[in-house]
Amino acid sequence: MSNKIQNKGKSKKNRKTDEEVIQIIRNLRLIDDVLFEKFIEDAAACEELLQVILENSRLKVKPETLVAQKSLRNLAKRSVRLDAYIEGVEDKVYNIEIQRSDNCNHVKRVRYNASTITINKSEPGDEFEDVQDVIVIYISEFDMFGAGKTVYHVENVIRETGNPVNDGLMSVYVNTEVADDSLISDLMQCFLKTDFKDDKFPNISRRMKELKHGEEDEKMCKSVEEYAERKAKEAVKEATKKAMAEKKKTVEKLNDMGMDISLIASAVDMDEETIKQWLEK
Repeated sequence: MSNKIQNKGKSKKNRKTDEEVIQIIRNLRLIDDVLFEKFIEDAAACEELLQVILENSRLKVKPETLVAQKSLRNLAKRSVRLDAYIEGVEDKVYNIEIQRSDNCNHVKRVRYNASTITINKSEPGDEFEDVQDVIVIYISEFDMFGAGKTVYHVENVIRETGNPVNDGLMSVYVNTEVADDSLISDLMQCFLKTDFKDDKFPNISRRMKELKHGEEDEKMCKSVEEYAERKAKEAVKEATKKAMAEKKKTVEKLNDMGMDISLIASAVDMDEETIKQWLEK
């Protein structure tokens, strides 16, 4: 009998070597989710980012409220994950989102985030005057509105007069595609670099150095691995969701054709009770 130990369980997941992870980190930019996620954990850097984009050098945040990848649930118990959440000392909530791909309805995503934040910041008995002010900053790698601007400020206006309506919500869309002579554009161009030091953005530059070359590099290695695992799980979940949606369509078509439920269940490899529940909805 061979004395070699046979590994009959699941094969171990192939993990990247330290050198491979370090190379990935070197190539990351602030516009990349995994780097931004760690970058935004620094309150001073986050505050400076908000000051530049909102053009308010006196803006101050509450460091203890800063959360990267914050999960919130709405009344229907549907959750949303915010790239960055932080509250300001002037009773405003800031949500910062990073978006590289043009693959969804971005404006409605902003609206959904803001409404979920509003609900979660509301308490029984609140007056409408107490409804939370929310500012969503949406940083993309493309010019979302195609008007050749680096930044777009979106708020409600009265169509007949053009006057703005202060309902407590402001959306600011910023992109790295359009470069102009503004300070915001200079910052956005930094988002495209794998490394930088810019005296105009001291705290942002410091944080970048910490993540790329300082004591935070070990945490970054771990973050890269965790990010890869999370994305893999999300991909599996999304694929499963799409497959289930296709099965439901097939069930509906077979039912419309008058096929018996037992035969439908056999055809799509599902139990009859589930099929009945789908058809009842």
